[in-house]
Amino acid sequence: MNSFRLKLLDAVNQRLKGPYLRSVCCMILAAFLISQTISFATTDRGPTVFGPYLGADFAVFYVAGSIFNSYQPENIYDVDLHTRLYQGLFPRVPPEGKLPYANAPFFVLPFALLAQLPYRWAYLLWMVISCGLYFGGLKVLRGTFDALPADDWRTALFLALSFAPFLFEGVAGGQVSVFGFFWLALTLSLERRGRSFAAGGALAFLAYKPTLLVLILPMLIIRRRRNLLCGFSIGMTGLALLSLFAVGWQGCHNYLKMLLLFLHTSTGAESALRSWKYVDINSFSRLLAGGGIWGRWAIVLMAAAAMLPLLFRVWTRAGRERENKQSLVWAITIAWTLVLNVYLAIYDTILIVTSVLIATDHLARKGVQHASGFRYLLALLYLIPLVTQPLARWSGIQLYTPALTAFGFYLVTLLGKGEHQPVR
Repeated sequence: MNSFRLKLLDAVNQRLKGPYLRSVCCMILAAFLISQTISFATTDRGPTVFGPYLGADFAVFYVAGSIFNSYQPENIYDVDLHTRLYQGLFPRVPPEGKLPYANAPFFVLPFALLAQLPYRWAYLLWMVISCGLYFGGLKVLRGTFDALPADDWRTALFLALSFAPFLFEGVAGGQVSVFGFFWLALTLSLERRGRSFAAGGALAFLAYKPTLLVLILPMLIIRRRRNLLCGFSIGMTGLALLSLFAVGWQGCHNYLKMLLLFLHTSTGAESALRSWKYVDINSFSRLLAGGGIWGRWAIVLMAAAAMLPLLFRVWTRAGRERENKQSLVWAITIAWTLVLNVYLAIYDTILIVTSVLIATDHLARKGVQHASGFRYLLALLYLIPLVTQPLARWSGIQLYTPALTAFGFYLVTLLGKGEHQPVR
């Protein structure tokens, strides 16, 4: 039995080496390019040969931009108008098909520009912009957390570019999480270089989706990061004024109503959200408990009771840690933001890439570049998104939530290890 276990571990370790991983990533990227080319060539205002409509969720933002251009800007949150235009864009969409716009008002402005183009060209341009934002964020992180050797960095880059939440949900699915990824990467870079005020200004852009800040802001308050919070406040003021200028008082009021609607939808007994597409503990427990609201909230409360005190301890100790460990506090907070939330979709998990790169940099600085437990966790984080959504629909278990939870615990233990202790 031990001999078989050793052989199995050796085979797995061979597959987790750079050249093999890069070759797998290249195959995934090539398959993606071929499938996207086929999708563009075979669709005409209807589903592609692969099933979804071209650009999928990008239509949400395109329609919001169209409303901003052709109607009163405050109407970008009008669900009926949005649905009518969406169904006009894709005539064969089911009558009950609804994808309302629920992001911050200022975020509609770039899509108002894209909506000046025909849909296909706007989506193609957004794919280019998405890749640019993602690569830009990775480059910023590489310039900041630079302890990783060049060969390992090339492997990390290939893995990041072929990561399913980015490639299939973000680029092919037309989602916008790369926007948050870029600004978070810039925040981490500025924070690491001691430019806290500017880091706060960059962090303010994550308000395009407030759930991304649900743990980050308490962490900053408890750590008493005054300069960063001041920069964040000024940045938020600027974005609030931009939103007010864009959609007016009524539009901002409609946005708040939309946020409350989503909060009610995600936490109520019945949900119109596709829970199998979400990785937060609320959605995980909803799937697991089925229609049982008491079972769902029992899971949520137990998770919160177990983790929030631990996070509080991590945050209160952060001021006494060295610079590289303070970055780990960010990594921990980002990782747990994906789990301890009310609704957070799988496409938003591209933010875990920031935590992974911080942890990798930390291990490299300690001279531990090939920790086996860390590599196995990274393999799970990379592979599970490829299969988790259909499995969650079939089984009622969102596998990515436990994987993210395990990685979050690993980061906490990594923070607590002394410099003299090996990481296995």
